[in-house]
Amino acid sequence: MTSPRSSSVTPVSSRSTTGTADAIACPPPPLAEQVAIASHAAEMLRAARYDVTLPPSLDTARMSPPVHAPGPYAAGAELLSITDQIREAEDGASLLRAVDHLVHPEHGALERVREALEAAGEQVNDLDEDAYALADRFGFASEFVSSAQSELVDSEAELRRVGTASTSYAAARTVRDHRGAALATSPAANQAKVSSASSSPSAPCSATGHPPRASTPRR
Repeated sequence: MTSPRSSSVTPVSSRSTTGTADAIACPPPPLAEQVAIASHAAEMLRAARYDVTLPPSLDTARMSPPVHAPGPYAAGAELLSITDQIREAEDGASLLRAVDHLVHPEHGALERVREALEAAGEQVNDLDEDAYALADRFGFASEFVSSAQSELVDSEAELRRVGTASTSYAAARTVRDHRGAALATSPAANQAKVSSASSSPSAPCSATGHPPRASTPRR
């Protein structure tokens, strides 16, 4: 007599086969759905008077508006992604990694924009010599981007130090506070000093505050 078949179902993700890869597990929900779930949960907790802080990657207030269909503007979508990375930076090193996509002297976005604007001006001249004014406008725009690049030259070292100075200052201030607390006298010691000072003899003074003078006999 055969035993009845079990009604339990083995999850697909836990089943393995010999010589083949494991079955594909269910993919995680997309980022937009994760953000929506986290935001809803945070709102409910805040309504219950809990203090909730979401990580930057799930905080809708710090995220750029999603670009659902960039179409021909894929470069703009990439720049929005870089903007999100900049906003999510937690220290100078992570901020430098994100900003480097913009300011790298050879491969950064600013250099690519400068080259594109310069090429646009040259192409206008090639297509229509009478449109020199428009070509000049693209040339001026390219020079403006070059000026922006000049402003940010050698900014890597400064970006890497962002946040470290305030941390060092806070640590030094904490040490000074501890030293001040160690050197401070207790209220009992202060009271003892006051009592000692009040019990010490003092020179007699007159009502006007001057020391008494010896009287001389009248003639």
